Amino acid sequence: MVDKNIKLLFFIFIYSVSTVVAQTKTIDDYINIALKSSPVLKDYYGQIEQNKIDSALTNSNYKPQVNVTGQALVPPTYGKYGYDEAITNGGSYEAIISASQIITPRKEINTNRKLSNIAHQTLSNQAKQIELQLRKDIGDKYLATCLLQQQQVFFIQSDSFLVHELTILRTFTEKGMYKVSDYYELLVEEQSEHTEIAQLNLQLAQSFSDLNEACGISDTAEYRLTIPQIEVYKQNDYRQLNAYQKFQMDSMQLTFQNQLLDAQYNPHLSWYADAGMEASHPDLIYRSFGNSLGLNLSIPIYDGHKKDLKHRSLTISDNIRVNYEDFFVQTYNNHTSMIAKQIEDVAKLVVQLKMEEEDIAKWGKVNDAQLAAGNISITDFLLSVRKELEIKNNIAQAMINQQQLKNEFNYWNH
Repeated sequence: MVDKNIKLLFFIFIYSVSTVVAQTKTIDDYINIALKSSPVLKDYYGQIEQNKIDSALTNSNYKPQVNVTGQALVPPTYGKYGYDEAITNGGSYEAIISASQIITPRKEINTNRKLSNIAHQTLSNQAKQIELQLRKDIGDKYLATCLLQQQQVFFIQSDSFLVHELTILRTFTEKGMYKVSDYYELLVEEQSEHTEIAQLNLQLAQSFSDLNEACGISDTAEYRLTIPQIEVYKQNDYRQLNAYQKFQMDSMQLTFQNQLLDAQYNPHLSWYADAGMEASHPDLIYRSFGNSLGLNLSIPIYDGHKKDLKHRSLTISDNIRVNYEDFFVQTYNNHTSMIAKQIEDVAKLVVQLKMEEEDIAKWGKVNDAQLAAGNISITDFLLSVRKELEIKNNIAQAMINQQQLKNEFNYWNH
């Protein structure tokens, strides 16, 4: 009766699992959804658009500025009291259109444009780095979930096999070929694996929840995940890496800031012009039309050494940048070399484990036949069952680890 209940529960479990994970999803499915839903990436895309506007605003400062102003001022008097007419001119009536433009050195204009362009490139580079980080994180979560699902499959297969063997052993026990204690030893092992399956279900549900949350997915269903075969990128010169571009752009930005600082201390010239009407009384408006032209010149002489202090500050910033750059290069070389070696080692391990799996499978078939003939102890039989389950898990772990290392390598080498 116990055996029948176990089988009934087992088949109900198999049916529920097969129903839930009927659909298949790949690592690219999750990554594409994550890239579309990421608020951080959307933030950077928005900042890139804002930078374009800021650049246009900077350029507009060097174009002619045109304004129209109008005024009608009538200060009333109350007998002998009121504003002094010598100050107010009795009133003010004006309508003027004015224009002005900074005649600044061409170098300052070009440097400002270069700084705007560098700011745009920096934001684009940061957005790309966020995308690479997101791809890596989602890949790691996907692979972790994939491993749990593989382990779940192995335990289900092993549990199914033990349920079948329990039926055979029960018959042999009733015939006296095996002791009742042998039957219960196998039963306890099957129940242990059934418990392991239940625990894996909980872990898998949590892992799917973490994966969906990272991708911005509200779906609570679990899908059958395929083990990806990640292609390793060719290792590039570190100077071509997206992560390294940051240091180059920071260096260019500091160079342009030094150039702009020098340009700001050059003589500055601007012109202005206006035309319109200015009168102190309505009766004078008809003959108060005119215009004016002028130039403004500014020559910096002394600023309390601000220019030198700013240059020194920019030099310190560049020294800090160089320290980070050197550390990155050293870390990149060491880390990628280590990962490349690990990928090779894991590939060899997978081959070795699969060879071991073949031998264990042969051992399992022999033991299965021995059990059917009543010629093997339950302890020895369970040893082969556990060993087969262990080797399957080890192979899955090694294969997933291999893909995780490739995912890590590609993140560093893009």
